[in-house]
Amino acid sequence: MTALLSVRGVRKSYGGTPVLEDVGFDIPAGEIAALIGANGAGKSTLFSILGGAADADGGSVLLNGAPLLGLRPEAVARRGVSRTFQTSTPYRSLDVLDSLRLVAARGGGWRRLTRPLSAWPEAAARAVLAEVGLEALAEAPCAALSYGDAKRLELALALIRDPTLLLMDEPTAGMAPAERTAFMDLVRTRSRERGLTVLFTEHDMATVFGFAARVLVLDRGRLIADGDPAAVRADEAVRRVYLGGGGAATKPL
Repeated sequence: MTALLSVRGVRKSYGGTPVLEDVGFDIPAGEIAALIGANGAGKSTLFSILGGAADADGGSVLLNGAPLLGLRPEAVARRGVSRTFQTSTPYRSLDVLDSLRLVAARGGGWRRLTRPLSAWPEAAARAVLAEVGLEALAEAPCAALSYGDAKRLELALALIRDPTLLLMDEPTAGMAPAERTAFMDLVRTRSRERGLTVLFTEHDMATVFGFAARVLVLDRGRLIADGDPAAVRADEAVRRVYLGGGGAATKPL
């Protein structure tokens, strides 16, 4: 199967300390994959490199065969990569609809922001709000949203640019179990309907093994496992990392 995202030999050090060492994997189009590892394993650094917020010391990252390394976040976004963050921070001074208009306008370059947000067509923004179940809150201030609704808005802000790859950093952090399930069900539905590829980090193992078709495991900067959930759950190296000897996860495998 042809890879949408291809990562080869990615390395990164800070102050001479390796954070990522020769990381490589492929993710095919339409797959939902989870990247897990104990705190300090290198997950956030890898996400920053994939999204253009950090430079790698070596290696390559290809999206549909086109290189991403060396591009800044806005250029990476134009190539088809969107990202959500562990802490949801929508545009608090705007209402929900205008926050989506702003992101859509930025997608065409900063010069397009010379027009007022109210002048931008709203059909696409309202369609994305319907996708995430927020159409009734279109005129609500972002600052007044509940935690769960703010997470849904952040997903909408990622989807408005019609990405091919969605990076999600701890998407269910701070949610109750029922909220986690509902939110990840929403992500899975959007992925299927849009043909969207998803790579997410997560500490909650019930979410990882309940929603990922593929699990990648980092340990101190090295990829130690990559496979379907059942194979990764049974992997002895993974069990050592999570159950003793290499750090602890928040949930047992």
